[in-house]
Amino acid sequence: MENLYGVIASDRRERSNPKSFERMRDFRLLRRLRLLAMTLLIPLASCTSGDTEPPRTNIAADENQPTQTGSNTRVSFSSDGIVRAILNAKGIRMFERQHYTLLDSAVRVDFFDKENKHSSVLTGRRAFINDLNKNMTAYDSVRIVSDSGTTVLTDSLFWDNTTKEIRSDADVTISEKNGRITKGKGFVSDQDMTNYHILHPVIDAPSSVFQNPNTQQPLSTPFKP
Repeated sequence: MENLYGVIASDRRERSNPKSFERMRDFRLLRRLRLLAMTLLIPLASCTSGDTEPPRTNIAADENQPTQTGSNTRVSFSSDGIVRAILNAKGIRMFERQHYTLLDSAVRVDFFDKENKHSSVLTGRRAFINDLNKNMTAYDSVRIVSDSGTTVLTDSLFWDNTTKEIRSDADVTISEKNGRITKGKGFVSDQDMTNYHILHPVIDAPSSVFQNPNTQQPLSTPFKP
């Protein structure tokens, strides 16, 4: 920093020489303008630096994405304190906002009667569960095999958790233990496969099944809700 007395003396000498005084005044004015320009540019540079925070956007969650996923899932369905069905699946995707669950790969449901005895088993590749009422729709290569020997093949099947009924609007094929095969469209049954009804049946069976009318079993037993 210049000495105050030196500045005053220098200023007096410059004033005694008009031309020198004007040049010095112009020089000081130019220097002040440069300092002012630098002072204005520094905040501008800091505002345009790479550290500026980008604007924030509120990205809503994709409702098509599951809220939870899992594997090797096991779910039990009970009625009056008795387990009526046990479901197993390798893959599970839960959509809590839409209140449904998707089961992928190796779906298996074991059904039990009122005495808690195993009665039938359902298998399929995929299933849809309504989380509000626990009703299930199985689809893609669905098969039901009862412990009594009856097998049902269909593409899709609905299980009512409240009534314990099994229904299907698709084509079905039923193979019974005595060799009789019934094909048709539309199917209703209890989950034990003891009472079932095909809406539009087509019979395909070996002739031996019909040789003795007295021993012939009925096509199907009426469904009792």
